[in-house]
Amino acid sequence: MASIQIPEDLPVFQQDGDMLVPTRLAVGPWYEGTQHGSSMLLLAALAAEKAPSDTPPSDIPRQLTRLTVDMMKAAPMAPIQLVTQVRKGGRYMDVLDISIRSNGDEFVRASALYFRVDDVPVPERVNYSGPVPQLPPPLTKPLFEHVSNQEGFHHAIDVRVDVETKPAVMWFRMKQPVVDDLPITPLLRVALAADWTYSIPNISNRILTGESFASQPFFGINPDTTINLHRPAQGEWIGIQTTPAFDAFGAGTAMGKVFDQNGIIGFVNQSILIRGRGAAPMQVKQSAKK
Repeated sequence: MASIQIPEDLPVFQQDGDMLVPTRLAVGPWYEGTQHGSSMLLLAALAAEKAPSDTPPSDIPRQLTRLTVDMMKAAPMAPIQLVTQVRKGGRYMDVLDISIRSNGDEFVRASALYFRVDDVPVPERVNYSGPVPQLPPPLTKPLFEHVSNQEGFHHAIDVRVDVETKPAVMWFRMKQPVVDDLPITPLLRVALAADWTYSIPNISNRILTGESFASQPFFGINPDTTINLHRPAQGEWIGIQTTPAFDAFGAGTAMGKVFDQNGIIGFVNQSILIRGRGAAPMQVKQSAKK
């Protein structure tokens, strides 16, 4: 199966004035002509980072400690407008409202919480004391080999999966620019990885057993994602270790520990909409059979 060739400098989005235009790297697997959930989370993170703090003391650095993203419907492969508003500015924290729009229609609603950075001693007992997962070697078989000849966000990332650790840990790295030649920030790296939280148990099961996604009697999608961070990520790779909880009432939850290669940096939570396979989009059904 021939793989699509992607130029090293092709970004997920291209800047056009005040708009961001998605490239073929932003394509998602759900509906034709729509973006991937990961690219939508990247947009929310971009919007959160571009909003300056105008509340004194503005010279003290801030760190993002929460980003909540409601993906109300898949954003189109069309020019995107990011709208941010400071809901509350204060001495110690800022609260932002974010809207992601296209052609006047809102597709994503988000909010961000920033804390002022401070040097505060904390006792060891309140620090995370669990093991730090190690970055595993590349997979022997590329994870996205079955869609290597299709356009999409999977061409923008590198993925590694540690199935020996229980629960499995999935590691992500952006290998393409997010916007033209702008640097990839720590928050963008976390936003990319966070979108995959609920899917990690299914992906690791597929690697371990060879079982296809089409064999399970349901499909799930994450309409929301909340990221909580206690420090910025370091390095290129972000790992997520997921604990899922699904039930037979059409809903599930997924919680993930978020790591860089130095240790834990926070958590991510998602609400999962669960439906039978008959309700899955046709594009998903066709992909699952491959």
